[in-house]
Amino acid sequence: MLAPFGARVVRGIVVNLSDSSPVQETRDVIGLISPPVTVTPERIDLALWMADYYLSPLFNAIALMLPPGFGNKGPVKAKYVEYVALNSGASEADWQGKMVAVKGVKQRQVLKLLEDTGGRLLLSRVLSRVKCSRSTIESLLLKKLIVLQDEETFRDPLARKDFALEFPWQFTAEQQQAWQPIEAAIKPGPADRRPGAFLLHGVTGSGKTEIYLAALAETIKQGKRGICLVPEIALTQQITDRFLARFPGRVAVIHSKLSAGEQYDEWRRISRGEFDVVVGPRSAIFAPQPDLGLIIVDEEHEWAYKQSDKMPRYHARDVATRLADLTGAVLVLGTATPDIETYYGARNNRLQLIEITERVSARGNTPLPEVSVVNMADEFKAGNRSIFSRLLQQQVTLSLDRDEQVMLYINRRGRATFIECGNCGLVFSCRRCSGTLTYHAAIKRMVCHHCRRTYAMAAKCPACASVDIKYLGIGTETVEAECKRLFQTVRIMRFDSDAVSTAKTYMQQISMFRKRKVDIMIGTQLIAKGLDFPGVSLVGVINADTGLNLPDFRSAERTFQLLCQVAGRAGRADVPGRAVIQTFNPGYYAIKYAAVHDYPGFYKQEIKYRAAFGYPPYNNIVRLIVSNPSEEKCSRQASLMANVLKQQIAIQGLAGLRLIGPAPAYLSRLRGRYQMQIIILGQQLQGLLKGINFPVGWIVDVDPVGML
Repeated sequence: MLAPFGARVVRGIVVNLSDSSPVQETRDVIGLISPPVTVTPERIDLALWMADYYLSPLFNAIALMLPPGFGNKGPVKAKYVEYVALNSGASEADWQGKMVAVKGVKQRQVLKLLEDTGGRLLLSRVLSRVKCSRSTIESLLLKKLIVLQDEETFRDPLARKDFALEFPWQFTAEQQQAWQPIEAAIKPGPADRRPGAFLLHGVTGSGKTEIYLAALAETIKQGKRGICLVPEIALTQQITDRFLARFPGRVAVIHSKLSAGEQYDEWRRISRGEFDVVVGPRSAIFAPQPDLGLIIVDEEHEWAYKQSDKMPRYHARDVATRLADLTGAVLVLGTATPDIETYYGARNNRLQLIEITERVSARGNTPLPEVSVVNMADEFKAGNRSIFSRLLQQQVTLSLDRDEQVMLYINRRGRATFIECGNCGLVFSCRRCSGTLTYHAAIKRMVCHHCRRTYAMAAKCPACASVDIKYLGIGTETVEAECKRLFQTVRIMRFDSDAVSTAKTYMQQISMFRKRKVDIMIGTQLIAKGLDFPGVSLVGVINADTGLNLPDFRSAERTFQLLCQVAGRAGRADVPGRAVIQTFNPGYYAIKYAAVHDYPGFYKQEIKYRAAFGYPPYNNIVRLIVSNPSEEKCSRQASLMANVLKQQIAIQGLAGLRLIGPAPAYLSRLRGRYQMQIIILGQQLQGLLKGINFPVGWIVDVDPVGML
């Protein structure tokens, strides 16, 4: 609707009706928005839940479910194209008389073209084929021999997509066993049957996508539709290819990299029920898919499902769970390395746990890669100063000699991850952030990875004027340089956010590697996510310790997940897989269990740690962050808020809540603003926080995925 708001006219949406007004003076609604926008009752309930749970303004939550561009300036416009058509309303005598009056050659050519092509053609096509100007068309319009017709057209992001039809493969015995409970939940059953919610825990390469496809096919057979979430926009392309091959012409893709017009058209076509399947990253959960019968969340453990930069700071997995409850849709959460809270929920009957332990490839059941853990302290003691252990060098050489491909993982970009003065020990840092600078040899600049500001290379120390500047730490560029030194004749690709800056370059690089035009791919965690390369026999983890010992209770879980995922890229086809993990902490439990692909063992130890300290899943967490250009003001605001929280806890008699802080955030200064944080641990924290007024500068993050 259009409503008066002070001197302005704003757009709003009606979520309910009341017989009375909470204010004394009211003004009439001006009118309805055209074309009309509707949100289903289930999605209004979802928005109400999100606003309540994530402590967000209601409009911020419900705006996620409105057409792209909805706001005070109005939605994106529909696209129209012009057609030229013969005037069918003219009588035969009148038509013949006017034809005699047509003397121009181009005008006659236009009429002849229309007669030969069924009487109607795109205006742009007519102008191109006849090579005439708009004035020729205007002359025929004046003679009433033709008419112009506007027709709406849809901008289709998949219009030029080529794909080969794909047919279901024969399930293995283990896949069939995993599929049966999902199939039973999708098929009609007793009216009082609880909708199915499943955790599909399958090792890398176990064929989870094929089960997704079977579930979607059965959902469609039952007259319903589905949504499939993927964690990254880049992965949308890969899974969309599989879905398009199975359901040609019935798959919609929606994500932020589409143009505004493409997003708007996809949204409208989805709402009209034109697609059986919607695929996309976290925002796709809000697609207006009618008759929703199935929601799939692939790689459910991924942090990319968390919206962290604006309200509502939702987690798409939890929103999907709520939407499935509201619509009665079946929910399938799939992963090789479940989130600890998700697995805990499955162990406590909130989800039905389905496990697949065998890999599947063209040669049948395929073993998981054999993993070797190398203690790099021993390498140094033996005199090896390379970033490659002797074992990893040997294994890379063997793979290359066999014409197999290699992937090398290091979760740091650049050539040197910190720069230090060898005389006074000064570490070069960003002027706007508290983080250190990274040297990037490709651009010969020092870069802050937090605010992206770049600096010229330092000729001398700004503190002591020493020219003894040391470039320390390793990143993807370091590994690339070492590969070129050790393996001089091979083709090497660096695959990080510096080298792969757009979706187009991402797909180009993926295609090159898949076509075996590259021997070694060096990458960050980008290479750990859902990629399937049949030629890869070896994965090397250059440094498994980069994520350890961080002040975040999820650091061990994150390390375990990344190591399992990246090792799982090896040996997914005909070639047996191997992985080498280099570390200074070979006995650390996350590394130890990842090396033997033992998720239950890791979970058993991790859950004891969570229970001892009251971390999720035993308690909820809210992270409060305040920022200010003044360090003193930032600290004072944080202290005042901590006092308010303590008072509210006392007034409400809330037992069992724990406050940590206020304390400087891990990154104490970001983009010129100092940051302080308060962590709250406990149950149902929304009751404590709803009555508190958070001034400008505060961020309230419910269920944060990280504490840094």
